[in-house]
Amino acid sequence: MFVSSCLFFPVILFAQITPADVVVDSNKTVEITLADRSTLIGNIISVDDNELELRKDATRIFVQLSQIRSIREVDLTRKGALWFENPNNSRLFFSPTARPLKKGDGYYQNIYVFFNNFAYAATDNIAVTAGFTLLPTVRLTEQLYFLTGKFGMEVSPNNYLGGGLGLATAGGADEGLVIGYANYTRSFHRASLTGGVAGFTLSDSDAGTYAFYFGGDYRVSQRVALVTENFIFPESPDPFGISYGVRLMGQRMSFDLAYFQPGLGSDVGFGIPYVDVVINF
Repeated sequence: MFVSSCLFFPVILFAQITPADVVVDSNKTVEITLADRSTLIGNIISVDDNELELRKDATRIFVQLSQIRSIREVDLTRKGALWFENPNNSRLFFSPTARPLKKGDGYYQNIYVFFNNFAYAATDNIAVTAGFTLLPTVRLTEQLYFLTGKFGMEVSPNNYLGGGLGLATAGGADEGLVIGYANYTRSFHRASLTGGVAGFTLSDSDAGTYAFYFGGDYRVSQRVALVTENFIFPESPDPFGISYGVRLMGQRMSFDLAYFQPGLGSDVGFGIPYVDVVINF
């Protein structure tokens, strides 16, 4: 029940764009995302303390900095330059990438109908995730609850480092599962690669185990991506676990359909089906 006090309805905020964040270069094309998630495409030609001036086709538009959610440079000669951003780029399937959420952003994730997961970014680098199960025939006091803190940052263009610490427990249990991880993500124009290591131990035990994981995603089109997430458990007799699937995307949500192979020696056909939906807020 320790997680229940951490569930809340977040106030939707976003990091304030300042004049120092704005690069004035009339030769560069940028995409400006506004507070309502609508976008403007053009060239920034000036900025002051309150607004920037955008040249859009043959017109000039003044945009209040307080209404700008993000600014990114785009190369209109590249396929997919104006695709909306991957709405689920902070996760593979189960595992996180090192890419952080933006301040004030969050999401609700549902896995297999019964697993519920809420995330909220308190800053541009720190996010909190809390969740619980709603398994039928299991009393509320005996459901699984979990809480995780995540840190992520861009250390150089398109290179991210992250890490986190979490605790999961079933209601009434005397001990919980402690999970810690560190990871790295490389982001590309239409894809990303992530690798990391995770450790697992019981809260009242000095012994534990660990696993390496790696995966990535590739956008086939604006609304479709291929995703894989894979594990190596060095201490297991069948150490490899692999997954593969497809992610269907909209601007504010995504839907994953995948298959997991819990071990190369397992006899589960294509794998164990995995289904989740993520809704951003």
